[in-house]
Amino acid sequence: MFFLFGWGKVTKKVVGPMFEKTCGYCNRTQTWQLCKNRTWFTLFFIPVIPYNTRYSISCPNCGSYIEISDEQFNSMKADLDPTGKTSNADVIDNIKYAGKNAVQINYLKQMEEFNNKK
Repeated sequence: MFFLFGWGKVTKKVVGPMFEKTCGYCNRTQTWQLCKNRTWFTLFFIPVIPYNTRYSISCPNCGSYIEISDEQFNSMKADLDPTGKTSNADVIDNIKYAGKNAVQINYLKQMEEFNNKK
């Protein structure tokens, strides 16, 4: 008797749409999706035990993504209303300005306002 096992099978579950963003790879403006990615241990090509979970926001066109933490995922999931749209614009700002200090965020917001006035 022999067993056929493996690991590395990745499944992607789309939790819901988040916000519109222009993708840096495919240059299309679409509604990005909140996703939960799991890596599985398989037995006879059947996923049996998940051993890694990652969270991301991904482009539905080309599949490029931004990885987010477990806390960010839970807060974004909580901000989704039953229709699947985000109910809080602060979630978008948290992702867009992640890793920036207050001066950088202020500058980027001013540049966005300037570009919107054109």
